[in-house]
Amino acid sequence: MAAPLPDPFSNVSALAEETRTHAGYRWDNRGRGSPDEGVIQQTLGGAGFFEAGQGRRMVPAGHAMLFTHDEASSYGYPPEVTEPYRLRFVSFRLPGLRAWFDRLRGEFGPVLRMPIEGEASAVLLELGHRLQTRTLRDRFQETELLHRLLVALYREQVAATRNEDPIDYGHHLLRDNFRSPMNLKEVAARCGVSREHFIRAFGKRYGETPGGLMRRLRLEHARRMLAATQMPVREVALASGFADANTFCRAYRRRYASTPGGARALPGRIDQM
Repeated sequence: MAAPLPDPFSNVSALAEETRTHAGYRWDNRGRGSPDEGVIQQTLGGAGFFEAGQGRRMVPAGHAMLFTHDEASSYGYPPEVTEPYRLRFVSFRLPGLRAWFDRLRGEFGPVLRMPIEGEASAVLLELGHRLQTRTLRDRFQETELLHRLLVALYREQVAATRNEDPIDYGHHLLRDNFRSPMNLKEVAARCGVSREHFIRAFGKRYGETPGGLMRRLRLEHARRMLAATQMPVREVALASGFADANTFCRAYRRRYASTPGGARALPGRIDQM
């Protein structure tokens, strides 16, 4: 008998707002519950703290802490703070959303920006409203809203890097928009630096030029499209961010030693190269 497939859907275990006023509010996550339970806890006023292997961090208003139950971390009301700690939290099943949750914490850490008037806050409020009014259609919509919450959080972290780390912001821009017909001068301008500085600093940090990254991402995307569709080569080129089919074909031949049409004509070759 085949083993049952893993359940990709999520659901909310708890979602509430609270106000804490003294240092007696403290939780240790070790042995607390399942590692498949994720929590996003947003500070609405005052501040909380989050403590893990990298030390203790304050979580002020407009920020959130992300953690799982049964991990080596703790959080609560900081003893040195006198203002009430107002918070909103959601606890939910992680399995189908773990990749997003882990990506957020891996790239940006367990304490993230979550502006009170921002996109992620709006999604969390919508989720809370639908739970309270019992207007969630089904677990599919519940999972969809939790996924939107994590995507919105990721987008807000990327936006925050523009001023703090323009090179990292440019890296995100290229990865997230490589199919659009933008050039490096435009990317550098959006990062607030010169084209020359952007190219030099980018290559030093990532070991690849920004143009090289954009070209690689476009070619990898085009390669997948060639394998999965019968779209004409010209349309594949444009859909992958290339200015025209000739530029695409030359770049494809240099990278894969084959023309796009020739690679498509040989069954299995796309996956084997």
